[in-house]
Amino acid sequence: MRYSKEHTEEMRRRLVSEGGRHIKERGVQGAGVDGIARGLGLSGAALYSHFASKEEFLRTILGEELGSTARRFLAANATVDQLLARYLSLAHVRAPAAGCALPAVTSDVARGSEELRQTFSHGFSEVVAALKQKLGGREAALGTIAAAVGAVAIARALPDDAAAAELLESTRRLLSDGLAKGSSAEQSEDERPRPRPARKRVPATRSKPRRAR
Repeated sequence: MRYSKEHTEEMRRRLVSEGGRHIKERGVQGAGVDGIARGLGLSGAALYSHFASKEEFLRTILGEELGSTARRFLAANATVDQLLARYLSLAHVRAPAAGCALPAVTSDVARGSEELRQTFSHGFSEVVAALKQKLGGREAALGTIAAAVGAVAIARALPDDAAAAELLESTRRLLSDGLAKGSSAEQSEDERPRPRPARKRVPATRSKPRRAR
């Protein structure tokens, strides 16, 4: 039976969405093709009518998930402190399927193929670029996402909510204070009077004595 182009595109979109939920809950290595397909009432073999290989499927999922994180950062109508509070929260830690893919997939990607790491690199660059617009600088964006992702990943390994919450709150305060100090330092630098450029001294020219006639 042949399906319409619209039906095929919709099924592909649903497979990528379902796959995103799986990799955020189980990591890249734990995302089984059969389980993802079964979640949509398909067989594992049916998935390969939409993707050439499992590798292509995983790269598509990863690219979409990281792009989604970047878009959420850009679209968020929130202050930096509010963004940090949302990301570094127990709700994010305990409900990975609804959050950012980075804490769940990074270690798996490090052991993956060159193509998978290239996809990750491109998506990560999008996330950093989005944060750069919010934070005002690439260095701040890189440091913030690295600390936040690490904190969420560690908190997920802690079975005790109180210990996880302590870690998250400590990281949030550290980042918030550091970003505030960085902003204050930049502002002070901008307000500091600029030294005037030194004026070049032009040597005086001596007039030649006139010869007596």
